[in-house]
Amino acid sequence: MITGSGLPLRADDVMTSPVVTVPADTPIAPAAALLAAHGFTAAPVVDADGRLLGVVTEADLVRDRFRLEGREPRTVDEVMSRTPLAMRPEDELTDVVSLMLDSHVRSVPIVDDGDLVGIVTRRDVLRVVARGERGADEVRRRRGLPERPARPAGTRGRVVVGDDGSPGAAAALRFALAEAARRGVRVEVVSAFAVPAPWPVRYGAPQVPTSRDLAVEVERELRGRARAAAEEVRAEPGDATPEVAVRAVPGEPGQVLSGAAAGADLLVVGSRGRGAAASLLLGSVGLHCVLHAPCSVTVVPSPGRADEDTRPPADAAEATR
Repeated sequence: MITGSGLPLRADDVMTSPVVTVPADTPIAPAAALLAAHGFTAAPVVDADGRLLGVVTEADLVRDRFRLEGREPRTVDEVMSRTPLAMRPEDELTDVVSLMLDSHVRSVPIVDDGDLVGIVTRRDVLRVVARGERGADEVRRRRGLPERPARPAGTRGRVVVGDDGSPGAAAALRFALAEAARRGVRVEVVSAFAVPAPWPVRYGAPQVPTSRDLAVEVERELRGRARAAAEEVRAEPGDATPEVAVRAVPGEPGQVLSGAAAGADLLVVGSRGRGAAASLLLGSVGLHCVLHAPCSVTVVPSPGRADEDTRPPADAAEATR
């Protein structure tokens, strides 16, 4: 625990801000020069709107750079890690450090409502340790930051839910909205998508869909499904509608959702288990989240799953860690 007298340390007490970033279309050589000039081991990768797309490391930039055969990568978008682990400004530094160590990364981007606002590196934390600082007050005084009031318990929270458009995801979304309304927190609807290979060559150049173009389309669909689900929840007596944000991230669904759940109160996913073992199988995504997500996880069964079973359904309505 990084605590002591005064307020516990949070990410925004120690993070570096503003952040040195790399646009996704940056050529490899300038990106390598940027890291070398600043002495960085990694940098966040952003799109034209400044949204976090990934992280590029020294290893990413040198990997496959000197191979004798085949085409070398040309831009950061081709080599970056597309599923960045991120946390919020108000998340406790203890949780940020745990994420770094458990995930074997040297830095964690800090994102506030979709905007990249800072980054916490191992060096930032090491400075705090070297000075023997234990509370937020002394760190903020040393850095010349204004004092911050203590955050009242329950004033902000977040339920993350995965949505891939399936019936199971729809059930998970309704559950997440109702649970968030009960807790008085907001909902973040997250969907993972794959970036396809370049399309056929036209006019002498391959047609390559960008991550941002795909994310915009996926997020448009997410908003539509979230609105429909919110209407269903609102129709139930006594239920209010929580604040909803949507986010589409390129990458593997399990990794994307586990990363998005950093700092969340709850992660909700749908189950795709089928057949005689449906009550035991969470599906690959659900199982990954239960094993690796940094918060509690609820796996909501797909509608009608019990009807497909050859035996009575499990007693629990959802699997929770």
